[in-house]
Amino acid sequence: MGSVKLALLNIKKNFRNEKELKSSFIISVVGMAINNIAFLILWYYFGKTIGELNGWKPMDIFGLYGFGTISYGIVASLFSGMFDIPNYISSGNFDKYLLTPKNILLKVSTSKISTSAFGDLLFGVVCFIIFAFWSKLTLIQLLLSILLIIIASIIFYSFSLICMSISFYLMDGHNVSQGLYGMFLSNSLYHGGAFTGLLRVIFTFVIFWFILSIMFFYKSLKKYESNNLFGFGS
Repeated sequence: MGSVKLALLNIKKNFRNEKELKSSFIISVVGMAINNIAFLILWYYFGKTIGELNGWKPMDIFGLYGFGTISYGIVASLFSGMFDIPNYISSGNFDKYLLTPKNILLKVSTSKISTSAFGDLLFGVVCFIIFAFWSKLTLIQLLLSILLIIIASIIFYSFSLICMSISFYLMDGHNVSQGLYGMFLSNSLYHGGAFTGLLRVIFTFVIFWFILSIMFFYKSLKKYESNNLFGFGS
């Protein structure tokens, strides 16, 4: 419980620091939201041109981007430090987290926030609201959608953590980690049944992936600790 409180304090402190540069914060958030609109317009008119694709209607794209960017925005905005794990390892700055008595994973994950990801989050909320009104979702459907967004966020965090933890095993694992992460992120924003068959089964087991990602992180962390005295990551 103490670790969770510390994580919340870190997020609050990071958010307060970013708000000090109010103009930069607003430009970053709005700029990212506008950037996402371009992709949405592209896919929307693509759907309007060719009609339904595997049951996907043009308005369903709003729902897809709503789910996808809200899940991404939650993780990337509040737990942005996780994505810097490869840089921390290669520069040797990860050592400072090993000296803290608190939960290392929460500490490093909440070490920074991403203002641009708040733009993704804002964009996702707007898309989901449009989709909800257009589809006339019932209260039960809205509550179920919120639950699914939480589940999607857990999956996104878990797989991203596994990707970033690969850097513990490679001297210069930044490119590999970012490549795997980018491949997962890109597929999550494509409609038409990108996740079918085996992939759909794999990403269904939320709790399994969440536990596996944490175990993989701490297993990898031991490798970093055992190699650190010999200059690993320097």
